[in-house]
Amino acid sequence: MQREPAWHGVAWDAAPMGNIDSEAAPDENSQAQELAPASPATLTQYQVLAARRQSFDTTMWQVPALSLTAQSFLLSLAYGAQSSKPASIVGGLLSFMISLMSVQLLLRLRKNEVLDSILLQRIEREHGWTELFTSGAARARSIGYSRRRVIHLRSYLIWAAGLAAFGLAGVTAVIIAIVTG
Repeated sequence: MQREPAWHGVAWDAAPMGNIDSEAAPDENSQAQELAPASPATLTQYQVLAARRQSFDTTMWQVPALSLTAQSFLLSLAYGAQSSKPASIVGGLLSFMISLMSVQLLLRLRKNEVLDSILLQRIEREHGWTELFTSGAARARSIGYSRRRVIHLRSYLIWAAGLAAFGLAGVTAVIIAIVTG
């Protein structure tokens, strides 16, 4: 049996890929038997990479929440009945800028999270470990789960579009302030 990586403080003993549910000993000539065991350095690197990937993922979803908080304040300033023309223009422009910055950061964090997932998956394949960091579609297929249509929509793209819509609302506030002022 091949040793799985220590992940979140838990070490698992599992059969090589493809034999996870099997009680039988792996074939002596199997590909998993030919793979070199992971060194302590590889296991440490895997753990650090997994933690970094998790950090990217967590931060990626904090960006929209923090951005929406700022957007709500700035748009209330930009569209407020009591707001002066300069306040509406500044609020709208800042709303637009925050929108652009948030979309860029969201997409950059997503890219880094995906790259780390790919690196983790390569390490898992090279050592014959169960692939934990594969795509959602691949995980669903591996257990025979049929994904519903709505799941095919990429959440990060939906959030990026929503943040961009707030930016357009900011630009609209600037235009309204200039035209009606």
